[in-house]
Amino acid sequence: MRFGVCYYPEQWPEERWATDAAMMVDLGLDRVRIGEFAWSVIEPERGRFDWGWLDRAIDTLADAGLALVLGTPTATPPIWLARERPDILSVGPDGRRRAYGSRRHTSPSSAAYREEARRIVSALVARYGNHPAVVAWQIDNEPGNHDSARCWSEESQAAFQRWLEVRYGTIDALNEAWGTVFWSGTYPSFDAVRLPVPTVTDHSPSLELAHRRFASDQAVEGLAEQREIIVAGSPDREVYTNLYLGDVDIDARAVARPNGLGAVDIYPHGLSGPAEVGFVLDLARGTALGPDAGVGDEGGRAWIIEQQPGVVNWTGDNPSVPPGQVWLWCWQAALHGIEDLLWFRWRAARAGQEQHHDALLRHDGSFATAHAEAARFIQEVRACPPEVLERGRASVALIVDYGDAWLLDVVPQTHGASHRTLLVAAHAAARRLGLDVDIVPADADLTGYDLVLAPALQQVTDDRLARLEAALSAGATVVLGPRALHRDDDAIWIDEAVPPGRLGERLGARVDAAGNPSGWPRDGAASVTVDVGGTTYPPGPWLESLVTTDGARDVEVLARAVGGPLDGCTVAAGRQGLVHLGASSAEAWAAVLEHLTGRRSEPDHLEVFDRGGRRIVLDHRDRTVTGIDAD
Repeated sequence: MRFGVCYYPEQWPEERWATDAAMMVDLGLDRVRIGEFAWSVIEPERGRFDWGWLDRAIDTLADAGLALVLGTPTATPPIWLARERPDILSVGPDGRRRAYGSRRHTSPSSAAYREEARRIVSALVARYGNHPAVVAWQIDNEPGNHDSARCWSEESQAAFQRWLEVRYGTIDALNEAWGTVFWSGTYPSFDAVRLPVPTVTDHSPSLELAHRRFASDQAVEGLAEQREIIVAGSPDREVYTNLYLGDVDIDARAVARPNGLGAVDIYPHGLSGPAEVGFVLDLARGTALGPDAGVGDEGGRAWIIEQQPGVVNWTGDNPSVPPGQVWLWCWQAALHGIEDLLWFRWRAARAGQEQHHDALLRHDGSFATAHAEAARFIQEVRACPPEVLERGRASVALIVDYGDAWLLDVVPQTHGASHRTLLVAAHAAARRLGLDVDIVPADADLTGYDLVLAPALQQVTDDRLARLEAALSAGATVVLGPRALHRDDDAIWIDEAVPPGRLGERLGARVDAAGNPSGWPRDGAASVTVDVGGTTYPPGPWLESLVTTDGARDVEVLARAVGGPLDGCTVAAGRQGLVHLGASSAEAWAAVLEHLTGRRSEPDHLEVFDRGGRRIVLDHRDRTVTGIDAD
């Protein structure tokens, strides 16, 4: 495992650089990320490049023995460029062009922005592409963050219409696929299809889903243009784009797959808790998996590019960080298979929008609390037995697809039952049993896993059904979760029972009722529980009941609802290796998985890892780690 930090030499006096570099090496760091927000100092005005300061910064860091990760500065184009070419700026759904002065205010569909991005990246690669200290490139920074993936400009509108024509061929095919006869919404031509701006009530879910797909494609295309320049001019270096995976507006897999490397910024305070952090760490690795990836790919590769070092400035409440917390976050990352970890940032910013964001050094350059915790973590990792960091093959696959996330975002139906919520519950349940989980794409090879989890696998395609059936034929237990297999990939509800086809025949049951567990008059979900093996658990924000189909025998009832409108109904059933679980809480998932695997759940504040027969326990309540020391 390698360690690094994000550094901004342009924000500090040049006479400080060598001191900082020496301090980084003393801490045990290997690498430094620089440059991702430096466009205005690299190119103060069009065509006038000031390379001198960056040459000296790279040489100073390299002379100290540090490897360089060089970022492309396309997340923050300079003000002179925004004034010269205002069409690079994005337009909001209200039709107003977004102002410069922040970041991520560019339109992914803007030809001018794409052109300028290629120009600055080409200049950087020409100068530093073969520099021996540059070992990796970061493309852009957190694309999609700050609700920046979608743009409502006229240029985006035209691009969207062209995208639709390529996807559907004819307007009749689009109307048929979207069911536009509903509410008299039939389109006469592609140029009649408008981006979904605010209107009196909801737009068609098919239009909303298409807009999200299109926006992601546009962002991914722009990143690919930068990647092509870097790969050609700076071969044999790692290339990645860092994502904040609390966002779902851009398909992270489409971003990471070409690089074979996932990259994530881990800010636990932006997530719901340790369970979601664990999920995101596994998701980061899974984003790099290609089509037909299987158990032998061991869940993929990922780096953490920005690890939270203390208090942040952007969550609203910005809670304090107790002693030992940063150290524990780092160990959680290491045990989830992260290869490289970089802290954000080296020294707290004295200017700008992130002055309250902690760093390894305080504003005055003295050591912050996180510095000692980083030093402790680095020392322990380098001293621990090798098997502690050898994750090995997982027995559980959790299927995650961004198309499903967009669809449930478009059609939420009830509060709290998002794609992310449903997935985190299933992942947390498997982790409570001490099982490692590979987060895999919908086009993965599932046949090598013992257990395949598929909550919120919303879209039905022939390929998805075939892959689930292949896993069952290979001996896996497949657990369909709530909100699985309901719609096609244009957001149209299927005209079969759920689960459809041979899966329904195998299960011998179908979904009967689905949605908010509480009744009317609104009695609150607290009055509803789920009975699994004589113990009751919360249902979660979504609950589905099942009924057996005609002629089905030997269907095992695994859980029933207690109280509420589904009182006494079956909410989990299994047959012939296939299970459908209609409850959505981590507790209900854990209880059902206990029954299926014969394993016992740990308390929810513990996270257990089996590493080469060594039991390692993270206690997220007491902030301790046991089992990492040499025997």
